[in-house]
Amino acid sequence: MLVERTAEDDVAAALAFARSHAGRSIPAQEIAVRWALNHPVAARLAAARPGPALVDALDHLAVADAPSEDLLEAVGAWDRLAAWVAAGQARVLQELHRRSAGSTWAQKGLLDEVAGTLGASGRAARVLMDRAIALGEAPEVHDALREGLVSVRKADVLLRDTGTLTGEQAREVHDRLLPDAPLMTAPQLSAAARRAVLEIDPEAAQARHEQARRDRCVVMEPSGDCMATISAFLPAVDAVRVMRGLDTIAAIADPDDPRGIDARRADALVDVLADVLEGGRVLRGPAPDGRSRRRRQRAVKLSITVSADALAGASNSPAELDGYGPVLPDAARQLAREAAWHFQRTDPVTGEALEQPGSRYRPPDALRAAVVARDVTCTFPGCRVAASTCDLDHTIPFDGSRDAAEQTCRSNLAALCRHHHNLKTHGGWAPRRDAATGITVWTSRAGKPYSRAPVLPPGDHAQGPPAARRRAGGAHDAGERDGPPAGDPPF
Repeated sequence: MLVERTAEDDVAAALAFARSHAGRSIPAQEIAVRWALNHPVAARLAAARPGPALVDALDHLAVADAPSEDLLEAVGAWDRLAAWVAAGQARVLQELHRRSAGSTWAQKGLLDEVAGTLGASGRAARVLMDRAIALGEAPEVHDALREGLVSVRKADVLLRDTGTLTGEQAREVHDRLLPDAPLMTAPQLSAAARRAVLEIDPEAAQARHEQARRDRCVVMEPSGDCMATISAFLPAVDAVRVMRGLDTIAAIADPDDPRGIDARRADALVDVLADVLEGGRVLRGPAPDGRSRRRRQRAVKLSITVSADALAGASNSPAELDGYGPVLPDAARQLAREAAWHFQRTDPVTGEALEQPGSRYRPPDALRAAVVARDVTCTFPGCRVAASTCDLDHTIPFDGSRDAAEQTCRSNLAALCRHHHNLKTHGGWAPRRDAATGITVWTSRAGKPYSRAPVLPPGDHAQGPPAARRRAGGAHDAGERDGPPAGDPPF
């Protein structure tokens, strides 16, 4: 039980927590140790392996009286237990599937029995069985799920995004990504997996893309309340182009427009196509009353980051399409033929641009482009809002009495979505970027650190994920456990 602990236990839990949650950033490890020593119960929960002992500890946790720090780690602990339970259930389903092998009717009947046992639909039973079979073919993912290192959703992401690879190729991708998976969100893990799939066999990836492209389509499905859903299956570049176009039109709104951005996008889509049917030109945004309002607007801008070698055809390393993620280099070459180019040399470790554009309080276009290319997304851990749509925040607040060039510079600027910008300004959270590693460490109001690794420039991912580089440097990573293991932070 959590109340029966010693000072040595608290120190061990603090060290385990710091090593697994702060990564290779020494300042973050120091913050993590201080936080863990100040909140020993929370640290022990964060470091506990999923299993019966953790179930007992959580069952005896006085939820109504526990401090918020303990409750947050209890949320994370329950999540690891859910992964442990799912892994155990999958192991049983694997054995049932093995026993029914050789008989199609036995396997179909097994799904019906599983559905009946769970009081679930046949489709839900199929999802569980498919996951169990896939985990049986990927024991490294199954082990990570059982240890609580990945959630059920993250395991599904890894299995789904590597499903087109051979077993050996999939294991290579899993081994590359699993060490960092505990500190990644499912969308981040998916982006990393999709990039790795493109890198591991570019020719096969190109062939799959061409096949998928032939299946592009637009479909409509009726919904309730006299509504309907329109879905489009498109190449990534075209999909981003469509969304940017809708965003551009939707941005033309009066200050007192009561519609949200989603409603304005939907109205823009209808308005554009209605304009085509009426034979007009698309140079307007929709008005709240449904009538069109003509107004000239800026051209839609797409941003794609690609290494010089890949652009020249000397490398097949994936490019990064802003607002989507990794794409094949052919997409970048196609856009390059019709686009304005911005060349930027970057540090291969931190992603930092190596030239410093001129500065003032408001970043000039060249500086903004450099920071956006470096950060790719909002720099709050786990946030996937595209940097191109974010605010550029002065990490150390701008001081009008000092030289602007010393403050409006790459090292003091970071992309933050409006929500996390306000969290920093008003919510008591503080970011700190390590110039040597590119890692941004956010410290919560309670003093707990959350780390965000830099996004490497295209072409540098072959060096391996952050955990692999930590091992090369002799530091600890989430897969190396001295004392009690750690689990997912409670995002």
